[in-house]
Amino acid sequence: MTHAAITENKRLGDVLAYIKERQEQQTKPALKTNSEKNGYKPRGRKPGKRTDFMNDPGVIARREKVLSRLDAAE
Repeated sequence: MTHAAITENKRLGDVLAYIKERQEQQTKPALKTNSEKNGYKPRGRKPGKRTDFMNDPGVIARREKVLSRLDAAE
């Protein structure tokens, strides 16, 4: 309803106030994202190539072996 219509018809002030109050009380529908609409559920990381080699025991052993060879060569 436009503001001009409200000011033209002053006798409807109480009714319009009641309607406005009711509209404010109503809960707004929750909007879902496209992922929620389609039922998408994240599944975590997939197994694949590892990128963190610094804590791998095999890599640590090889690194120490190379360092010991370098120390022996000096």
